[in-house]
Amino acid sequence: MSYTISLFRKEVKEQNQGFDFLEYQSKIPDFTAEQFQKLKRRLLTYKFEIETETNDYIVFNFKGGQFGIQVTLFSNQLSFSSGFNEDGIFEIAQTASEFTDSGEFAKLDMQEGKWETWGDV
Repeated sequence: MSYTISLFRKEVKEQNQGFDFLEYQSKIPDFTAEQFQKLKRRLLTYKFEIETETNDYIVFNFKGGQFGIQVTLFSNQLSFSSGFNEDGIFEIAQTASEFTDSGEFAKLDMQEGKWETWGDV
């Protein structure tokens, strides 16, 4: 099992009540090409390393697998996961929160069932 936090375009939060949209990929709009590249570059800047890159997704690990953190960048979501250890959970929660700073993205903590956007406290 793992602790999972996802980042979506802010429109996903704005257009959906509840979390049923997770069952329907068609309700999750793709990142723009610019957003996708921005997220990829930022992950690399944060010392995430590419493990696998395909036409459909990019899998990253954190500093060679530190804290069991893995991140997958899909066309419509950025998914952070960690084992259930405090350091890993803190790292993915903090990083995902920081990635909302452009105002373009919303963070969903799957375990908490809570959304976060830039400026939320």
